Amino acid sequence: MHTNILPSAVLAAALTTLAGCSTSAPDTTVPRIGGGEPFTAELNCGRLPISAKGDDDLLLTVGDEQFALSRAISASGARYVAAGEPETSLWFKGQQAWLVLRGDDYPLCAPSDSIIEPYRAAGNEPFWSVTLEGGQLTLNRLNEGESPAQPYMAGETAGEVVTSGNPPIRLQASDQLCRDTMSGMPYPQQVSVQVDGVTLNGCGGDPGRLLQGGEWVVEDINGGGIIDRSRVTLNFWRNGQVNGRASCNSFMGEYQLTGESLTINQPATTRMACAPSLMEQEQRVLRNLQSLQGFDFDDTGALLLRSAEGSLKARLEH
Repeated sequence: MHTNILPSAVLAAALTTLAGCSTSAPDTTVPRIGGGEPFTAELNCGRLPISAKGDDDLLLTVGDEQFALSRAISASGARYVAAGEPETSLWFKGQQAWLVLRGDDYPLCAPSDSIIEPYRAAGNEPFWSVTLEGGQLTLNRLNEGESPAQPYMAGETAGEVVTSGNPPIRLQASDQLCRDTMSGMPYPQQVSVQVDGVTLNGCGGDPGRLLQGGEWVVEDINGGGIIDRSRVTLNFWRNGQVNGRASCNSFMGEYQLTGESLTINQPATTRMACAPSLMEQEQRVLRNLQSLQGFDFDDTGALLLRSAEGSLKARLEH
């Protein structure tokens, strides 16, 4: 059984997730951020694309908004803070960065087609898995067992890492939505591993990055649409929190991702009263969230939250 890969047109709609590469060797092709020389960085913080240009002063572009940031004191890396708005900052560590926007912490921001440690990829038939952590790569293959951990470094192309051990291993990751055929879980990257003259194909990266970094606006509940001018939203945060608007009331809770499912634990709501139709719609939304089983994307890139009640269909709105 092989991994299903979505067509490129669908992937462009469904995925803006990017990752940053943690390797044992620096990338000398990229200007040193915070080194006093002008630079441009195009990154994605989960689903949120951002652009940063400058040197000691930085222009940060997030969607239709722009922020003027200035260099601030930091113990490591290069930290920039918005003028008059200390709760908005961008902190570079190497080519990756942490974004705080109006007090909200976003997923790690990183360039296209690269790898964020700790990283895991896996495939089926034959089963294999690989982990990258602490600058070390470990490969496990069915009937071959686990190979000794090997130091790895960046390859010649984005998303490529290589080892020089025995046997040498080459891993290539690319930002394409990928579904594991055994579990159905979507992953943000298509991965291939070359070792001993064999190519192993599968999926990799953190599925949470497909959900995090933007607000999802629900446009359909169990195939019946939603009430005109009502608003149902979800925000998945990197700390495991989820919040949004259920129709009338706001809700918040915790979500969990496993290798096969997405669940939300007992979302709590505020206690406003609205029109009966809105309250009934809200109850349908909450029942879906409470019985959530997993997620996927349709061929237009819309998020499908599957539950015992049916499904919620939502689109990303930055």
